[in-house]
Amino acid sequence: MKLSDIKGERTLDVIADIIDPIANIAEDAEASALFRREKVPEGMTARTFLLQRARKAVPALLRGHKRDIIAILSTVEGTTEEAYTASLNLVKLTKDAVELISDEAFLTLFISAQSGNSSGSAPENIGAPKA
Repeated sequence: MKLSDIKGERTLDVIADIIDPIANIAEDAEASALFRREKVPEGMTARTFLLQRARKAVPALLRGHKRDIIAILSTVEGTTEEAYTASLNLVKLTKDAVELISDEAFLTLFISAQSGNSSGSAPENIGAPKA
């Protein structure tokens, strides 16, 4: 399920429940690097660049933020952390994680948490990193 699929009053509950785990990940520069939008360096393919970034960020994200990941994915799915963990396997984790990180609503929320900027439009928040 995607964050953008959640409708009605449940939207408020889900956002309230995932703010802390998102902030925990966003505060970890190594783990959150996977979510930063960066230009592909000249002479490098997009696939190579993505794999290079994933090699560094994914282990830090998975090892350092297990509880945060489970909290986010179980909340979006609408189940308890215990039930989600009991059903977790490689296929489910991959499917759920890819679905979530390809969701523009989630990325906007995450990038806003990374920048510490809760105002402004999404394009303003997604812009180039401040020096």
